[in-house]
Amino acid sequence: MQGALKITFVDGTIEYFEVEPVGGKPTMVEDLKTFLQSPNVSLFCGDELIVFPSTSIRSISITRAGELPTEELGAIPGVLVGARRVVG
Repeated sequence: MQGALKITFVDGTIEYFEVEPVGGKPTMVEDLKTFLQSPNVSLFCGDELIVFPSTSIRSISITRAGELPTEELGAIPGVLVGARRVVG
């Protein structure tokens, strides 16, 4: 199953990418901690490497896999579990 990565930039532009859903690996929690501390977001897209400075990013949305360990994620500082997106 393919997931989606949506990056919203500070200037309001949005980029979409196809990615594997987050949570499919046993090391996912540690990987997320490292990702949140990184000064850049780097994507390998075929024969292209794209690097976005974190300072240019307002938010990132990544498709969540069903088996994502909610309890372990909730232990990461700054991560809120059980939120629901409200439209409108």
